[in-house]
Amino acid sequence: MLKKLITFVMLILIFIGLGVGVYFAVFSKENAEEEKVNEAIFSLLQTKQIEVSEFFTFGRCFNFSGKLSSVSKDNFESAKLYLTDGSGFEKIYPVEGKFEGNDFVLSTTNQINSGLLLDDLPEGRYVALVRLKLNNSINPKYYSLVNGSEYGNLEYDTITKEDASRRVKIEFKSQIYENQEYQYLEFNVVRGEKPTEVYDVVIDAGHGGKDIGEKAGSDTEADIALAYAKLLKERLETQGLKIKLTRDNVNTNTYTATNMYDENGRITIACQSKAKYMVSFHINNGKEGLRGVEIYAPCKSNLNLAQNMANKIIAYTDVEYSNNHSFKKGEGVYVRNFTQNVINEYTNTANKKGYEPYHITLDTPYLYTIREVGGIATNAYVDGRNTSYSANPYYHSNQGIECYQIEMGYIKNDLLILKTQMEQYVTAISEAILENL
Repeated sequence: MLKKLITFVMLILIFIGLGVGVYFAVFSKENAEEEKVNEAIFSLLQTKQIEVSEFFTFGRCFNFSGKLSSVSKDNFESAKLYLTDGSGFEKIYPVEGKFEGNDFVLSTTNQINSGLLLDDLPEGRYVALVRLKLNNSINPKYYSLVNGSEYGNLEYDTITKEDASRRVKIEFKSQIYENQEYQYLEFNVVRGEKPTEVYDVVIDAGHGGKDIGEKAGSDTEADIALAYAKLLKERLETQGLKIKLTRDNVNTNTYTATNMYDENGRITIACQSKAKYMVSFHINNGKEGLRGVEIYAPCKSNLNLAQNMANKIIAYTDVEYSNNHSFKKGEGVYVRNFTQNVINEYTNTANKKGYEPYHITLDTPYLYTIREVGGIATNAYVDGRNTSYSANPYYHSNQGIECYQIEMGYIKNDLLILKTQMEQYVTAISEAILENL
């Protein structure tokens, strides 16, 4: 009996030893791989770093701006954003740059809906570097990014796809390499279910409640916009996307012209969704001869999606491109910013009411549905100083939604088409959105 017990104990010890050995072998291998990756990344780096002054996600893209001190303009050749995992994966993105004295001021792009497309990143860990080519150097020089902004780390959930969503953790980290501390920007992409409160697209039906918008007989802009919003939601959900409405049959009666930033207001609901895209439905009124679709897009953005939506609407319905020439950027595509005259009016109103004027520039979008869901990317500004409106809790957010306001037509000349061709109209918009994903 004792002999069997001793044998049993010895077997247990052997198994424990094997387990410990395997564990340390795996641990050592992982350690060695991590050291190899760190060496591949950090051995490239200059000790000087780029100070990031601003970074944000807008739509599905990540962008940043910052500066590198003490760079000779005469010696500079080119700059690129370089994304690497340290073991074979690398991707290069363009960088816009200019010199201010001896500082090289750079940004990933001058278009807020371009840049680093987060949905394209496969699972893994990546470090973002800036690669400079100098005239007096054969090899490029690499610089890591240090957070000099007021913002902390971000989490981004990709568009819902058949292969499940991925979460991108965007973090500034530090690492000791050869007795030198490096701060750097990391993108860690992991597979996981999209959180319940996070959506892909948010759809806004303009007006609502006591605010009926435009009216022709018994037809109101608010009712037609809501019908379009609900149908677009249904179409996109059949393609597997998560959709959020800012208003529906339940909450529509609570809306007014001034409560969009309240706890349950349309802008707050939209921003809480963390959606990538927003479509806001409206109908125009205007001079007797005006007709046609107008799609308003964010400024400082490429207009590809807006133009595709406009083209498809024209192809699938009897609606025409709008014959309104104000703010026009393309056929059916418009970008409306504040003008200096309107900025002066806002300043005069602030002075009369006794609050500090908002910081509004010629690059600030005029339409609040576009501006206030974009955060810092679109110069959102409603912070509550004008007490006629509550503060937008997300006005200074660095996670923005790419919003398009669709003025579907003019109520005097396009109403019949809008009432009878809703299916075709919504098909056009849904196809354009899906082609952009």
